[in-house]
Amino acid sequence: MRSALAALALCLAPPSHAVVLSSATLSNPHQLIKGLLPHSTAYLNLPVFPEELVFDVSWGVIGVGQARLSVRQLVDFSGLAAYHLKAEARSNKFCDNFYKVRDESESWMDALTLGSLGYWKRLREGGFFRDEWVLYDHSNRSFLAKTTGKDGNFTFRGGTVPVSVQDVLSSLYFVRTQSLEPGREIALDINTKQNWPLIVRVIKRERIKVPAGRFNTVLLEPGLRDEGIFIQKGKRLRIWVTDDGRRIPVKMSVEVFFGHVSASLLSGA
Repeated sequence: MRSALAALALCLAPPSHAVVLSSATLSNPHQLIKGLLPHSTAYLNLPVFPEELVFDVSWGVIGVGQARLSVRQLVDFSGLAAYHLKAEARSNKFCDNFYKVRDESESWMDALTLGSLGYWKRLREGGFFRDEWVLYDHSNRSFLAKTTGKDGNFTFRGGTVPVSVQDVLSSLYFVRTQSLEPGREIALDINTKQNWPLIVRVIKRERIKVPAGRFNTVLLEPGLRDEGIFIQKGKRLRIWVTDDGRRIPVKMSVEVFFGHVSASLLSGA
């Protein structure tokens, strides 16, 4: 099966112009994007593609901003076909006065394996600052990461990875491709400059109401060990996805040290 998949990858991949992953050749993963690609039925399908979801973000009952999740393009990412995933969170004017948030994340998900090829993250949350990216060289089971500080100084870091890994953003899309029966546990290998196992528990079916409407959902609980998509620190994360083939996330709630932050779907379903 693996050899057949490798042969298929050679047939479907764009002409090879891969960049060697080294601090001497790379300053930003966006330089690996070589253009858009047409969709092919030979690729592994995401539940919905293209897709753009808009969420209302609240702290308790107080609205504090909006967030977006989208996957609208297939790109040539250093010679491989990849789904281009994006996430963005912005606080509103009220929240800007005491805790301004301007978060952006991107991930490139291999269209043939649904593993992550790398991610880029720019976090601005109050006084918290984080600029970083990580790229995965699966043929050599290695990664290269760059972190930049407020002063502009940066460091590179490398290490090893399992055969296939997910980043925090791609893991959400990967889980949506799985069977989500209550009682099941889904195990993923995650890399965020370190390797760690993510266990996603499928809790129960539940009907919930969000601004976009009422939905039959399945409640998921991923075990957090690092930064999430929209927030840099969290204790308990819960995600409700539609109980159908689309598995659209309609609500996400994370417990933080000062309460709960929730993202509820406004549009996109």
